Amino acid sequence: MPHKQKATADEKVWIVRECLAGKISKSEAACYLQVDKSSIYSWIKRYKAEGAAAFQPSKFNRTYTTELKMKAVLSYLNGEGSLRDICQKYRIRAM
Repeated sequence: MPHKQKATADEKVWIVRECLAGKISKSEAACYLQVDKSSIYSWIKRYKAEGAAAFQPSKFNRTYTTELKMKAVLSYLNGEGSLRDICQKYRIRAM
């Protein structure tokens, strides 16, 4: 059973844009939407990686090809970046 989100996709996009423009702090945004500040940071990261489409509801879970997974694992094992960097590079939503 899906859980009710505290903020709609449009609210998330609006608040992220306000934060990135420096019009509102992340703490103020979290207080305004009654969410944890870590959610704001997560939304900003997703917005930077995928744009506004990151917040559109999906009917299906994302799937990743075996090839993509192997590339990501090898990149990480070869020290090409942190887990966060690798996930961003390969557009994997791990965090």
